[in-house]
Amino acid sequence: MAILSSFRPRFRPSASPRIRLWWALAIVSTVLACTGVLWATAHFARRSALTQLSDRGDRELRLYIANIQRELGRYRYLPRLLAADPGVHALLDGPHDAKTLERLNRHLAFVASVSGASAIYVIRHDGLTLAASNWNRPDSFVGQNYGFRPYFQEAMHGHLGHYYALGTSSARRGYYFAYPVRDGHRIVGAVTVKVPLESLESGQGNGRDQFLVTDPHGVVFLSTQPAWRYHTLAPLAPATRDRIVAGRRYADHPLHTLPIVSRRTVSPDAKLLTIRNGASSITYLAHGVDMPAAGWRVYILSASGSVGSYVLHAVLLAGFMLGAALLGVLILQQRRARVAERLRLEHAASLTAAAGEARVRTIIDNARAGLVTLDDRGRIEFFNPTAETLFDRNADDVAGSDFAELLAPAAAERFRALLPQTLAGGALLPAVELSAQRAPGETLPVEASINAMRLPEGHRAIITLHDISERKRHETEQQRTHEKLEQRVAERTSDLLATNTRLLREIEEHRRTEHALRQTRDELVQAAKLAAIGQLAAGINHELNQPLTAIRFYADNANAFLERERLEEVRDNLGRISGLTERMGRIIQQLKIFARKSSGQRAPVSMTAVIDGVLALLAPRLRREGVTVATELPPQDAYCLGDLVRLEQVFVNLVSNAAQAMQDMPAPRIEIAVGRDGDKVRVTVRDHGPGIASEHLAQIFDPFFTTKQSGEGLGLGLSISMRIIEELGGTLRAANCADQGAEFTVELPAAHAPQEERSHAR
Repeated sequence: MAILSSFRPRFRPSASPRIRLWWALAIVSTVLACTGVLWATAHFARRSALTQLSDRGDRELRLYIANIQRELGRYRYLPRLLAADPGVHALLDGPHDAKTLERLNRHLAFVASVSGASAIYVIRHDGLTLAASNWNRPDSFVGQNYGFRPYFQEAMHGHLGHYYALGTSSARRGYYFAYPVRDGHRIVGAVTVKVPLESLESGQGNGRDQFLVTDPHGVVFLSTQPAWRYHTLAPLAPATRDRIVAGRRYADHPLHTLPIVSRRTVSPDAKLLTIRNGASSITYLAHGVDMPAAGWRVYILSASGSVGSYVLHAVLLAGFMLGAALLGVLILQQRRARVAERLRLEHAASLTAAAGEARVRTIIDNARAGLVTLDDRGRIEFFNPTAETLFDRNADDVAGSDFAELLAPAAAERFRALLPQTLAGGALLPAVELSAQRAPGETLPVEASINAMRLPEGHRAIITLHDISERKRHETEQQRTHEKLEQRVAERTSDLLATNTRLLREIEEHRRTEHALRQTRDELVQAAKLAAIGQLAAGINHELNQPLTAIRFYADNANAFLERERLEEVRDNLGRISGLTERMGRIIQQLKIFARKSSGQRAPVSMTAVIDGVLALLAPRLRREGVTVATELPPQDAYCLGDLVRLEQVFVNLVSNAAQAMQDMPAPRIEIAVGRDGDKVRVTVRDHGPGIASEHLAQIFDPFFTTKQSGEGLGLGLSISMRIIEELGGTLRAANCADQGAEFTVELPAAHAPQEERSHAR
């Protein structure tokens, strides 16, 4: 009974209205906060999903545009090449026989089959088609008049014409390139190439993304969705519709507006479009980019169905995390409430100890926690009704027995290890989880708090037991939910890894293509250098013939002097021969340096050395043509970050072009100036020739563009020079001087002199 009198009962006073009001406000605030968090999560998840969808669409759109430019670029230069064909000139210059016409038709058919063009045809200056690659087909263009086509009219003005339309004869879509055929300064006709566009649609779209291309009026003429072709994104003005119909650009198509149900702007570059598709509607995220060169606008429409799934997953995840947080708060609150209740119980017991053992026993018997007291050897002295319910045993039956026998084997071993520590130290140990042994084979998880009591009759232990089976069930459910979440994360991670692997393969394919292009360009550079050496051959031959003749003369004199034993004269002749051979060696060495291949590595290069090497190489030609070269070099050598071999190729091309531009000038003069401007090294090459025609300034760096006569060049020199300068991190510009002549300016990143040069200067 002394043990019972030492136990402090606990009690719970009834909650006041103020506390109930506080709890109601706390619940309402929690619900509102959770609702706000879920709404914010949905808002930001939607914005994030749209941003990701827009970024992916932008990447896909740029790849599609690059594909369009690559496909059209394959045919851009074909009409220009065919315009120089002698057969075309013969056909347009005057009368022709049937064999000549048939030969040209077959040649055009062969070129069309090799290049993949839909059709290639030659149009006279009045718009009449004279020859075509489809001359032997029912839809032949021969005899058709295309004078009304804009591409023909643009070609007759001396420009490269380009235009999209449906064929009037074949009713097939195509993109047209037309280039003028000149007879001197007179345009006598045009060569037209029709490019097929089906490859730009097939295999591009998928279930999520669709591509479409519109003309300047907003008419869809290319689309991976066939039903969208020849529709408009917005209603056309009557005048615009009449102009399109008059030009027969889209044949008899009515050009209806796409069934767009709604439009909503997401960002300056993206809109959400809902398009009706039969009885249903699909919402797309539309993103468009202009192609100024062709006058087109290219769109990608990405289905936004995945946005809703992404938002739902984000809201569910946020809800799960909020639920877990609230559950943790409730568990913590329950733990704190249990501790507070225990403290209140002890306080109440101290106040009611005098009320008697009957009241104490009543309180203990009605406590929700199981209470067990043990002696110093772990035998049961007291067993309250809640403990009887937990263990499904009667207090009288277990009195005096070992408490460990009421536990599962593993829990019994753990309890036997904790009991001596509690009795010896008297410290409050944390609550432990034990398994109560009920009926045979049935266990109940309980939370046990073991405390030591110091009584006059000796050390005792009191155990407080709580049924935690419900909490264990909640923990099991939470663990299963966590495992499902981990599985979803693993699946998403697997999808991301697969996507990354595919992207890496595409990047590697692009890298191999870029390597092949760079290798082809280097071969073109080497071919251009060898061609330049061939052009310099006549001057080099003259430079070598003079010393060879002199060597022969001095050798004959030396033999004559040797027979007369005039050794001093022999020695003098041999010295002259040595000097001449040294001069020939320098000429040959300069050619070897110019002809060798570049290492491809950038390093500090002396611009003075580059200019000196170029002038030494071109000296014979410049002297032969009477060209005066004036150089303006800085007092301190200017170094740039570049490649000596490739820079010599660039300036040989610029100086050679300048000399050739002044062939008909009375006093040809070239001015070369080298200077440094901040972190740039600037070199200008100016001639005093007729300058560059204004209409050619925009095309002068295009591949295969040349104003020289046929056979004098391929038009690759300036194009290759610009690519070399751009790869070295610089720029190459062309302009006409105010007074006379043309000026080419090269700017390259400045560099410090090599270490050995700085040491030599000191």
